[in-house]
Amino acid sequence: MLIEPVALSDFFLSFFSAAMIILSGATYAGLYAWAKIKSSRRFYLGAWIAYAILLACVAVFSVINHFTGYWLLLSLTMAVGYAFMPRIIWQLCVATHSTEPEHSHQTGGHHD
Repeated sequence: MLIEPVALSDFFLSFFSAAMIILSGATYAGLYAWAKIKSSRRFYLGAWIAYAILLACVAVFSVINHFTGYWLLLSLTMAVGYAFMPRIIWQLCVATHSTEPEHSHQTGGHHD
């Protein structure tokens, strides 16, 4: 089964939407973490707006690149994964840093 290539006129839109997937995903993760640190609803709202932009970009990317079947399922899996990864990473960070002392620096220039 051949996948229809992207038309040259759509190449820029394909490239731009792929870049926006990465940027909006990073923005979503950053705002989510900042919302957890500051306990602020504004940052949660911003995180969800960034995620909505990510979903729109995934949809545009999938349509422009003529994704069907497994490729469309892969795009959907990626979008769902982006929704849960910041939460999982946050829980991992909390779990691994919860037993650290406040000041873990050693004095005297000795480093492990």
